[in-house]
Amino acid sequence: MTDRPNILFINTDQQSWNAISAYNNPYVHTPNMDRLHGNGVSFMKAYCSDPVCAPARSSWMTGRYASETGVPFNGGCLHAHLLDLGQILNSNGYRAFHCGKWHVDGRDMRQSFHNLYTGQRDIGAGGGEYYDSASTHAALSFLSTYDNHNPFYLQVGYVNPHDICEYLHNHEQKTIPDSVVQQTVGESALPPLPENFEYDVGETLLQQVCRRHGGALIHDKIRRAVQRWSDLQWRFYIWNYYRYVEKVDYEIGLLLNALAQTDLAENTLIIFSSDHGEACASHQMFQKFTLYQESIRVPFIVASLGDCFGLQKSSFDHRHFISGVDLLPTICDYAEAKIPQGVQGHSLRPILKGQKTDWRTFAFIESNYWGRAIVTDQYKYVMEYLPADDFVPLGPDPTRLGREQLFDLVTDPFETTNLSKELPYQSELKLCRKLLWTQEEKLNRHPLTHHRSQETISSWRNTLRQAWVQANLATK
Repeated sequence: MTDRPNILFINTDQQSWNAISAYNNPYVHTPNMDRLHGNGVSFMKAYCSDPVCAPARSSWMTGRYASETGVPFNGGCLHAHLLDLGQILNSNGYRAFHCGKWHVDGRDMRQSFHNLYTGQRDIGAGGGEYYDSASTHAALSFLSTYDNHNPFYLQVGYVNPHDICEYLHNHEQKTIPDSVVQQTVGESALPPLPENFEYDVGETLLQQVCRRHGGALIHDKIRRAVQRWSDLQWRFYIWNYYRYVEKVDYEIGLLLNALAQTDLAENTLIIFSSDHGEACASHQMFQKFTLYQESIRVPFIVASLGDCFGLQKSSFDHRHFISGVDLLPTICDYAEAKIPQGVQGHSLRPILKGQKTDWRTFAFIESNYWGRAIVTDQYKYVMEYLPADDFVPLGPDPTRLGREQLFDLVTDPFETTNLSKELPYQSELKLCRKLLWTQEEKLNRHPLTHHRSQETISSWRNTLRQAWVQANLATK
């Protein structure tokens, strides 16, 4: 292959790593995601940079972690000095196009990409039922008519299965009977409750304040509603989630069929991933915003309908830890575009070519501004920082260490037993802390100056500090 390839990035919203039937999930049918796997490599240790939409997407577009981008939560503001993927590609001989959901707060997509379709108003949190079909048709028109001599980069951002959030919001104001009472679906068709339906009561205080306590910072109305759910209602929620996955799989199938019918297919590299996962009742949790595996682990497939990229098709990579920050350097590598200084990710191209490479030995994830996690081959470490008074994302700072969790993912893959206070595991705990702080030393953080970001941090910080006062009083 002498010409630079076309690159197609297909992304879904809120899809957990295992919500694909090719990965032996019997509760969902995804023939088109299976087709991607059949034409490429599935990375089974892929993690988002942060389990919420805007932070994860800011990492995709910059190759940096959310504490560096200025978008550590929805409603942040991408630092103006950071180049994004569209700007890089358009200045390096590519025509970079965007279609569908964007949600990189603080950056006007139209200033960085050629816009195929984003709705009359930019696509927000929901509406996949409508927007995804429109995005597909815009992409089909593009693929069937593209005749520019320059290679293209096209990213298609689908909303689903994010519409599971709208299903949850429906329960805020009304009581909805379970599906068996409604005779919507038979009980035998419902997936079982997850093995980790119960949760560690010693979670970080950040997690409890954000998601568990009365007046929770994030989606408290839904939290109150699900507290009244029966087991059948929880199972029906999981069942619905898989239906939204199947809806977006159908759209992906139309896209792949259209590409296959063009002369572009042979020289088009396809990357498929999701911004973050979905809790799906694990740890009695819903949506994302947590550092449990279901929320942070995502699908990541590199594929091609042709044979010119030398991919080992229908293969699984269980070895390499992949992060959302790796998207930009991978695309830049294939596009022969210079990777900006300060990028945290690495190109997957050497791995895909079967070359030996010095690769990271763990995944690093951030959440809810003060939360952090490290995932190694055996252990999962979760911690929180105690809030500081300024607006610079924390780390590394051992003096502000809050509560911790440690899980042995080999013997306890569902994260049910917190080992952080167990004497035999203190050496592993210290090693995980060291890995986390070593990673954080490499980050390039800047103060968050946007008023919206500062208002969010101030509000959350006050609530967290009150919770810490109450927790300390309770232990005396």
